[in-house]
Amino acid sequence: MKKKLWLAAAALFTASSTAAGIPVHTEEVGALNAENKEEEILQVDLSNKYRPVTQVASGALYGLGEEGYPKEDLVTPTKPKMFTQMAPGGTHFPNGETRVLGDALEVAPIAAEAEAAVTIRMPDIYPDFPYQWEGWNDWEGKVRQIVEDVQESDAENIYGYEIWNEPEWTWDEEESGSFLEGWERTYQQIKEIDSETDIIGPSLTQYDEQWLRGFLIHASETDTLPDIISWHELGNPEGNHEDGPAPWAIESHVEDYRALEKELGIAPLRISINEYAVQTEQAVPGSMVQYIGPFERAGVDTANLAFWYRPGRLSNLLTDSMEPNGAWWTYKWYGDMSGEMVMTEPSTEYSAGLDGAVSIDNEKEEVKGIFGGNDGDNVLSIEGLEEVAFMEDTAHVKIEEAPWYGVDTPLSEPSTVLEGEFITTDEKLNIPITDMEETSGYNVTITSSGDAISRYEAEHAAAEPEEVVETDTHASNNRYVQMEDDKLDFQVDVPKDGEYEIQFRYANVSNNNVSQQLAVHGETREAVFTETGASSYETYRTTAHLDAGSNTIRLLANGAIDVDFLQVDTEPKGSFDLRAEAENANIQNANRYNSSYASSGEYVGDIDYDNSSVEFHVEVPADGEYMMETGYANGTETDSTHSLLVNEKEAAEIVYETTDGWMNDVPNFGTRQQKTTDVPLKEGDNTITFENGSSYAELDYIRLTRNINSSTLREDVNHFTNEGLIKNKGISNSLKTKLKKNNMKSFMHQVEAQRGKHISREAADLLLRDAENAVGQ
Repeated sequence: MKKKLWLAAAALFTASSTAAGIPVHTEEVGALNAENKEEEILQVDLSNKYRPVTQVASGALYGLGEEGYPKEDLVTPTKPKMFTQMAPGGTHFPNGETRVLGDALEVAPIAAEAEAAVTIRMPDIYPDFPYQWEGWNDWEGKVRQIVEDVQESDAENIYGYEIWNEPEWTWDEEESGSFLEGWERTYQQIKEIDSETDIIGPSLTQYDEQWLRGFLIHASETDTLPDIISWHELGNPEGNHEDGPAPWAIESHVEDYRALEKELGIAPLRISINEYAVQTEQAVPGSMVQYIGPFERAGVDTANLAFWYRPGRLSNLLTDSMEPNGAWWTYKWYGDMSGEMVMTEPSTEYSAGLDGAVSIDNEKEEVKGIFGGNDGDNVLSIEGLEEVAFMEDTAHVKIEEAPWYGVDTPLSEPSTVLEGEFITTDEKLNIPITDMEETSGYNVTITSSGDAISRYEAEHAAAEPEEVVETDTHASNNRYVQMEDDKLDFQVDVPKDGEYEIQFRYANVSNNNVSQQLAVHGETREAVFTETGASSYETYRTTAHLDAGSNTIRLLANGAIDVDFLQVDTEPKGSFDLRAEAENANIQNANRYNSSYASSGEYVGDIDYDNSSVEFHVEVPADGEYMMETGYANGTETDSTHSLLVNEKEAAEIVYETTDGWMNDVPNFGTRQQKTTDVPLKEGDNTITFENGSSYAELDYIRLTRNINSSTLREDVNHFTNEGLIKNKGISNSLKTKLKKNNMKSFMHQVEAQRGKHISREAADLLLRDAENAVGQ
């Protein structure tokens, strides 16, 4: 096995640059930014507090199944405000279930433990959807029984009776008369029995001003106005629940409705958006925060995730094995918010993009928020700091990410994207976040101080204060450092020895690439900062060995360059683990599709023809066998196949067992599955190609991990010995003997003892890392 030199001390750094597309450094910045479609800014005004935190959008339709499904410790952290559930005694089989689940009175105690209310969806007492009307006598008997059951129960957390659901198409006027008359008749029957519990309606499939106008006029004239007005937000064009989300329309819908109330002389009613999000995006974190932000700003009382798949899973916040996925973590962060909501303003007004919701709690002395919805580099711009007494002159900022690998892929914990200290004396805080994923959810926590730091501001490392420029609203902490013939010394703390990725965010406004000198532990390397022009920052990436504790990373300038910050991984690089999405591969005669069951929300289908193929380009650190996990769906009744080519040579035939459905099936009973195959790869660039075989299959992603064992470790020892990184042949032979006997613990003890002595620190760290992974396999 041949290792790349950059994995060892002989060549400490590798580098690449990626454009961020952020206009800076010229007088023409404003005009350039207007044309920029990549970067988006989420404005947050801490001084504009507009309502108490109540987690209005944290509920779900059929989110609860029965006692223990889901478990209480999975429900409570999301702080649900309300669940919409089946009427008590109902015989509804939700989305093809084989047994009745979600009876409102049976799950009301579960909701109460989470301090949530329950809406009773009355027509779900029928077994089928669309509802099969059985006559007025039957309906009124059902209504009477539902209301009496509620009154006789111990439930004290009933949000209201939802008289009907989507009446514009599910109410049978031919058999039962007009819906307006039916609403009036049912409303009056309920109030005669229970005058205290609220009534909810009309629960339209989408916002329809004309339909609501007629409804409100009739209800006002007959004294049957609902206590809570409701409709769904299920996409664009209005009501297209299969695709085309339009969260940006929510606020205009609410504004239009409030104007209608005022015109008709109706006092403002509470608003319940009792179903939101389209099938293809449901629970995808980056999509959900684009709904939560508008719901909070618009002032709705409750909003529930729609129900497209399985009951009792908090509308897909939980996997098929009832574990948290990335969406659960995002809603858990939403549940962590407390105090008062503060105003957020997205960059885009009439399209989906970066959005979020933020709160401030002066008693806890913290700001918390969730955001997401755009790829690439984006900015959180925090204003109103002058009214936040607990921050004083500095703020500690932590950003976490919950990636989306599909509904049925659990996420054990989120990752930390950045953590750092920011100056607040300018009463504004700009926080660029690089390499965001559109489907991920992000969490921001801002406090007065903290311990961990992974982002190091250039202005804190500047030797001369006059180098610091404080006028750039796109720079981290509003500041960057102009360098020409000087240096920046960053004091970096890491938790353990190892190889870390480090990033410099910079701008090079010259017409040429600029070579700088980068030094870690006294070893200096050339670092080339490519030309960015006047309209963008870029990110220079490299890897470096760092010791546990304090390290000095020095950047020596050999030409003009502007440096914004240094960012360092929070943990050393572990074993090789590469995930590649099918939708980002080279696709021939096949199509991309959206799906919440797919990793990153997309997959490739229609790989159905003789010339159909999906070609992945991957880079690996060494020759050898790699384990490839393939996410797929096979909705046929028999096995399907793809021909697998590695570096244009036929490698294998992959057989996909049936998954009993496709990625976008509704209901979806977990149709995406995984197939594992060993593939031989060479150091550096490789192509992995899936070609159409027999029958049909969809591709979601591939994940490559390195197969590590005693044999591959012996090859590593030989390589490091040949490179002079293991300086004593006796020690080299001793290590290989231990590996031959598969005595991994003894091998690791000897490497640790010789680290920094006869074995370089970098080589030792890599050997220990791989040995730990081999033990864990």
